[in-house]
Amino acid sequence: MKKERSFQRKLLPIILLLAAVPLFLFSILALVSLRSILIDRYQDQVDSDLDQTEKLLNITLDRYRDALAAAGTDEKFCLAVQKVLEGQEPEAESRGEVEELLGRICRQSTEAAGMTLVLENGDSFYYDVSAASGPEGGWMEEAMAACEGWKEETDFSFCCPVPDEIQTGTGSIHIFGVFCRIVSPVDGEREDTLVVWLDEKVLRNTLAGEDGIRSFISDGDIVISATDPGDIGGKPEELSRGDYYVQSMIQEDTGWKITELYSLEMYHYTLFSQLAFEVLIAVAVMVILAVMAYLMSVPLVRSVRNIAGAMAAAREGDFSVRVEENPKSPYELNRIAEGFNDMAEQTGRLIVQLKQSAEEQKNAELQALEAQIDPHFLYNTLDTINWKAIEKNEMEISEMVGALADILRYSVINAGEESSIRSELYWLEQYVLLQQEKLGKEIKIKVEASERIQNMRIHKLLLQPFVENSIRYGFRGKEGECCLYIRMTCEDGFLHILLEDNGRGMDEETLDRLNDGTQTWSGHVGVENVRKRLRLYYSEQAYLHFESRQGESASVHIYVPIPEGEGDTYEDRDRGRRGGHP
Repeated sequence: MKKERSFQRKLLPIILLLAAVPLFLFSILALVSLRSILIDRYQDQVDSDLDQTEKLLNITLDRYRDALAAAGTDEKFCLAVQKVLEGQEPEAESRGEVEELLGRICRQSTEAAGMTLVLENGDSFYYDVSAASGPEGGWMEEAMAACEGWKEETDFSFCCPVPDEIQTGTGSIHIFGVFCRIVSPVDGEREDTLVVWLDEKVLRNTLAGEDGIRSFISDGDIVISATDPGDIGGKPEELSRGDYYVQSMIQEDTGWKITELYSLEMYHYTLFSQLAFEVLIAVAVMVILAVMAYLMSVPLVRSVRNIAGAMAAAREGDFSVRVEENPKSPYELNRIAEGFNDMAEQTGRLIVQLKQSAEEQKNAELQALEAQIDPHFLYNTLDTINWKAIEKNEMEISEMVGALADILRYSVINAGEESSIRSELYWLEQYVLLQQEKLGKEIKIKVEASERIQNMRIHKLLLQPFVENSIRYGFRGKEGECCLYIRMTCEDGFLHILLEDNGRGMDEETLDRLNDGTQTWSGHVGVENVRKRLRLYYSEQAYLHFESRQGESASVHIYVPIPEGEGDTYEDRDRGRRGGHP
């Protein structure tokens, strides 16, 4: 057997649930809001750092470009190069002068590892900072070879990183070259190329290097500079893996990609701290609510138990029990106690009355049995009259007396119950037989109903008031033949009964009043009686509808629902027409 829980045990989980739901929703909203704020903050910081990095990179590269452009227009430098080309001085002396000028320019450029001058005729000059001279290209020739395609480059100035480390006189370093096309101011036709080789530190100094930020610059799928030198030469996709917030931008002049990775460790820590704080608040609130709910429910539970005990006593038959009202109890419980006391008092009185009613009912049943003698006496009397009429050979009177006896028996026995449609039609024939004697002319009845429909059952005496109205209002004073047409069909789960006469019909006002089921009037008591009975028997499912052609005919359509399960059995193939004879 399932153990029943007390009011307190049911109340506490409900209170805790009601408290937990808004707290949970508030926590979710707070975390979502905090997450949005943190993301926006990260986004703003990343955008700011990327803009700063791009500006620094542009300034740095522009400084070296300007230095190369200035060197290319330096008159002394251009004359020294011209002497080499024209052979005006011994070759060693003229080349030494060019290399010395390259060294001077190189020393003026911070972090420069060397310089290279490539003349249009293919002749090359080198200056290595670590060797303080450079008749031999050495690592710069290797760097030039690494920068494939520089000869085809058409831009005035461009940058080219060297993917691998270069071994110089001071050790292995990563370098990149800033190339500048210069036009000889002497003849104005020759185009030479001047290159300054820079340590990768130049690029690294432009990157953001704060705690939690990892930055690098990549050319295609190779990292050429990074805040962590160990990342140089790696692939950007591999470095971007992990728990980072990644943002990138393209440097327009070089086409290099600047990428910054922000560690999400602090982001997760902030969210976790917020979540832990909210959980602690939720637990504290729920504990306080649970204690308060328990303390507040104690007097409430005590009052409920008193009422429950009184109800248990009343269930055992003790209706003298009463619940004392407690001023400290809630108003609603005192009302319940007051209502229980009134109910117990009224129930005690009702039990006494029921005992008296039971005794009176026994007496009424005895009187009803005695009263059944009267209908039997009436039937026997009519039977005696019938035989007297037969003895006198008054067959018409005998037929009328027999019809009256059948009508009386049909209307009295089991009144208000159902009978077959066949019995109802037979009773109507007996009723018309008597009425036509009163009317003084014959009334012809034509019935159209299948055998299956005649076996269906409806409540007794539903059709009689309409037949009576036809005789009373339609046929009285009518000249010629009087006909009454009855047709029954099954249509969409309803039994459709059509009663039509060829009498005098009705005027429009009468027809409207009959079709308005909300009005009651004394002119057609039988119709109102049938309407009320249909409402009692079939609720709002059954209804009436009247039609008339004044001076020609009047008809009524009765729709009665067919009980579920009988619709398919009695469904008539003839859906029928709602008015007129077939």
